[in-house]
Amino acid sequence: MNSIRILISSVLCIYSLNGQDHSINFDGSNDHIRISDHSELDLTSAYTLEAWVFPETFSWLAGIISKYQTNAANGYLLRLTNQAPHNGLGFDELTTGTGILSANQWYHVAAVKDGSNRKLYVNGVEQSLSGGALNVTANNDPIRIGSDYGSRYFDGRIDEVRIWNIAREQVDIVSDMDSTLSGDETGLVAYYHFNEGEGDILYDHTGNGHEGILVGEPTWADGYTVSSLLGDVNFDEIVNIYDAVMLVAIMLNHEQGTELQMHSCDTNQDGVIDIEDIVLLFQLILDIDMNIRSEISSGKYQVSDQRVVLSSDGDIAGFQIVLSDKDIEIDLSLPPGWEYFKVENKLIAYGIDGSSLPNDFPFFIQDATTIQSVKLAGWNETAAYASKAVLPQSFFLKTAPNPFNPGCNISFSIKESGNIDISLFDMKGNYVQSISKGVFANGNHQIYWVPKAISSGVYFIRINDRRDFQNKKVLYLK
Repeated sequence: MNSIRILISSVLCIYSLNGQDHSINFDGSNDHIRISDHSELDLTSAYTLEAWVFPETFSWLAGIISKYQTNAANGYLLRLTNQAPHNGLGFDELTTGTGILSANQWYHVAAVKDGSNRKLYVNGVEQSLSGGALNVTANNDPIRIGSDYGSRYFDGRIDEVRIWNIAREQVDIVSDMDSTLSGDETGLVAYYHFNEGEGDILYDHTGNGHEGILVGEPTWADGYTVSSLLGDVNFDEIVNIYDAVMLVAIMLNHEQGTELQMHSCDTNQDGVIDIEDIVLLFQLILDIDMNIRSEISSGKYQVSDQRVVLSSDGDIAGFQIVLSDKDIEIDLSLPPGWEYFKVENKLIAYGIDGSSLPNDFPFFIQDATTIQSVKLAGWNETAAYASKAVLPQSFFLKTAPNPFNPGCNISFSIKESGNIDISLFDMKGNYVQSISKGVFANGNHQIYWVPKAISSGVYFIRINDRRDFQNKKVLYLK
């Protein structure tokens, strides 16, 4: 995604998380779980197969859930695809394309058969299927978790396996895919939450007695619920820069996040995904010392023509501007270590290196009246909506022409005689040079100014009488 530029800007620390749930780790060679055949498990016309999977490598037809263990048994199956590099999924001989899964990430997979119709969901999102569907029949084969027919073994972790004798709806799958079930849900015929954490038996928590036996040497490992920890948006068990990229993409609607990803994006759990979540995520990634950060409790933005100045009573770690017009242009000159993105009527800006925004930070906007809100996000989960403070428009400052070369006329009006200072500043608010300084009588004035030894670019002219000031943006062309 071209607009997500933060990957190329800095090397950041990695903040690792430890899991609390359990799963089974299969090594891709002989490891599997065997569940004995039973009439309750001979599903043909309607069923749903669900599992959380964490593939580490991909191999041909590696099984996830399969009741197809003998030649021509024609039982139902959920496995990796037969097409290299085998990172797609197969369901009863129908297949997705490749590139559906990535190594070392958790995915929720749900395969649904409803009569002659089949659907497959990954993280709650339906995937396209192609090919000819298997004519599923009842058989005497056991169910295997982590294995398909022959030597087709899964390499990675599997958790939360659910087998239903009903065709579940997408909304129901999404609503509980990241939750532990009670075991007595309608249509649930076998349920394994893998939380035993030890031993050679995988218990069926429906009470139907379809226990599984660990075969080979599969090992107990951390389970999928580690991925639901806040900030781990891509479910790889690490909170790092890639999660920040995804959070920004989802927030700005570049990507459509799943329900579970939306939960992970809401790092402060206030029910809204906004600039506060981005700041908190970077706080976690960078392990920032809050003892050297000042929290925000209030802020303001001052408006003078097209110039806006942000200030607060604490360290600004990010800000978010909502406009009433999506076509309004904003000129920002952020300090090093900061990024910004504008999509439609929303602009977000934030530090990616732990730096705070300088106080009294200026920027320019095409029409300041279109600003609907300015939210300032601070460290340690603090934030404030900035109040608007309009700077006095007492000078009626104008410039012409604009852009200009070699000089321009500067006109202004003074209500009372007094000392007036007219100076040039760059886009970052740094003083460049004096234009005029002295005592001016009340009334209208005009001076012609030719800049001295400056490069082409955007500047702003400031007029100041030590009580009020006004700025005007100008473009100097050589």
